[in-house]
Amino acid sequence: MRFGFKKGAGFSIGLRLVLFLVGIGIASSFSPFSSSASSSAQDLVNGAVDEDPVADTDGPSIEISWTETPPELDGRLSEGEWADAALVDDFTQARPDEGEPPTQRTEVRLMTDKDNLYIAARLWDTNPEEIVASQMARDSNTLQDDRFGISIDPFFDRQNGYFFQVNSNGVRRDFLLEGGRGESSWDGRWYAKASVDSEGWTVEIAIPYATINFDPEANVWGFNMARGIRRRDEIDRWADPVRDRFIISMGKAGRLVGMRGVNQKLGLQVKPSLTARRVDDFEIVPGDDERRNYTRFDPSLDAFYKITPSVTTALTVNTDFGETEADERQVNLDRFALFFPEKRDFFLQDALIFDFGDLDENGRPFFSRRIGLSASGEPEGITAGAKVTGRIGPVKFGILDVVLDEHDQVDQQNLLVARGALNLGESTLGLVMTHGDPDGTSENGLVGGDFVYRNSNFGGNRSLRASAWFQSSFSNPDTGPGLDNDAINGTGLAYGGAVSYPNDKHNAEASIRIFEDDFNPALGFANRVGIRSYAARYRRRWRPDLPAIQIVDSEVDARLITGFSPDVQTAELRWSVFQLQSPIGDAIRLQYRHRYEFVETEFSNFVVPRGRFNFDEGRLRFRASLNRPIGGEVTVAYGDFFDGTRALVEADLAFRFSKHIQAGLIYELNDIRLPGGNERIQLVRGRVSFLFTPDISWVTLVQFDTISDSIAINSRFRWIIEDGREFFLVLNQGFDARDDIRATRTAPLAKLEWTLRF
Repeated sequence: MRFGFKKGAGFSIGLRLVLFLVGIGIASSFSPFSSSASSSAQDLVNGAVDEDPVADTDGPSIEISWTETPPELDGRLSEGEWADAALVDDFTQARPDEGEPPTQRTEVRLMTDKDNLYIAARLWDTNPEEIVASQMARDSNTLQDDRFGISIDPFFDRQNGYFFQVNSNGVRRDFLLEGGRGESSWDGRWYAKASVDSEGWTVEIAIPYATINFDPEANVWGFNMARGIRRRDEIDRWADPVRDRFIISMGKAGRLVGMRGVNQKLGLQVKPSLTARRVDDFEIVPGDDERRNYTRFDPSLDAFYKITPSVTTALTVNTDFGETEADERQVNLDRFALFFPEKRDFFLQDALIFDFGDLDENGRPFFSRRIGLSASGEPEGITAGAKVTGRIGPVKFGILDVVLDEHDQVDQQNLLVARGALNLGESTLGLVMTHGDPDGTSENGLVGGDFVYRNSNFGGNRSLRASAWFQSSFSNPDTGPGLDNDAINGTGLAYGGAVSYPNDKHNAEASIRIFEDDFNPALGFANRVGIRSYAARYRRRWRPDLPAIQIVDSEVDARLITGFSPDVQTAELRWSVFQLQSPIGDAIRLQYRHRYEFVETEFSNFVVPRGRFNFDEGRLRFRASLNRPIGGEVTVAYGDFFDGTRALVEADLAFRFSKHIQAGLIYELNDIRLPGGNERIQLVRGRVSFLFTPDISWVTLVQFDTISDSIAINSRFRWIIEDGREFFLVLNQGFDARDDIRATRTAPLAKLEWTLRF
């Protein structure tokens, strides 16, 4: 048995700089500046409210009420408890009947003290037995339920903010918002309770100001609210009630007035945790027993401190992410690496600040999964990491510095990322810089710049978005013994741009992206370089006045990829001939695909020779609403596949036995017939969820695929004592299924994390 911190020392200059900033912030917290909030709060209670000079007159406005008596959050509006709160009841349909009065009445009350924002909503319903409330787990897809949500823009810059949503079970879901995008993996600290009665349902919410960043001098925040009524796919919104935008689009949000005076106290959160784990690897290598079979107790520490209400520092030491949900396996039928999302809390905090150029996957200059995870997704130790993120005036910035443990004969590595952007109305102009190589095989760096244009008023109430960006990477490989002497050496460029018209009736986009052969973002994600990529997409939507069909879509999606010669490497056309969708989400789609591929290098995952291939495929998808006891999607497809054929069957099914017991099954079959050999690739993923309360859950995920012929089990019990104070029991179990089922690895762990707030 071993007890202690992981091996590692030697903080980088960047990490020391971040820690220095943390120290300055802690020292400054004892200065008089942080006490001004409480004195101004009383002025606001007495009605001394000044309009913020940046506040425009576009959209609705509500002046918040201040209280000395916080409400008790129990999901019921006790008599007199909300009597002094500001009242909002003027909601308008955004969907399906844009501009019409809501079919159900909604009343919202808002008030604040210096520490929390309080919101209560009375959601009347003439048919309460039809309220949909199927979700029970924190961060589950509440879009499938009746729900109430708010978005706030504490800097009133029309750029960024936070989204909080609750269903009638009291299940919470939250997003970080940045430039019209949402990061759903973020979990903030906030509270909500809900209840259902004979007249509808009620929700009470409290959001601590310590959870969010804000401008302490701002009296006006961007603000919006929306109610969802699932049975008719209705969205009722307070501000900007149009189909072409969503509640997370802050460009046309309303105004919440009277916010000057709120504060975050000291703004310090310290989260110590302890992980106890046992690992038994049954495929023992002689002489390596200690590494493969052990019991260990790993203490770790995360600390978050707000230097100012708009600037947050984060520190992690001896980091352990053992409780993080397992990645879901994917079938790769191409030559290029797959993209998996980030799920680790430390990297998700203010993650959207590091987004660049509206790039989703290929070409991202920074991809946090390159830090502390192997290519297969296995954890590699992080000695320490520090991050500073925030906003000062129109500038937003982020600095991340991480020191990795030694691993697989790779010396300890220091990785640095810096990102800054200037807000220009809804648009941004930014820079990014990275330094370091997680693989330890080179000296690597990258610099880049981007401009993202956003307009929420295009043509009246439409949205328009455009971007332009460039990156330059620098690589100097270590060509010592055992390393790749053919590694990229020198400078590689990447650049591109895109324009999109993301609206309801017409939705279109076009892009061009160029990646030179030597482009090598060691801290980013680039799975295909040496190409010019062109893409365009157009979707037309109709909303017929029919009881069973709410939406009719038709879409064309095309892409063309060439090298730096005129030769085409990849061309693809996808035509979704039609998709019909009902109000509750039942749908059917017919799609045709044509693809051209020039294969220069034989595939490693199955036999495809060099050559030029044209192939066609037809695809039909059926979807049953997840609001049904059995819902999900089934897709069948058949067509050419390189020099052979492929039959595809995909089933993604959800079984809702009750709101407390749910299950899911995903099955994918690719039956590939090629002259060089046939492949029958299968993937099975099963999930069983016991959802005792919105804060206590036990979820087991079982995965199998015929490529690795292995079974993986991830069973995870989670008890949210309160946000930031959680207990986990996790079992990871691996089996080899090639001949018979044989255990290869067992790794149970228990973890307790306990946040202390000051």
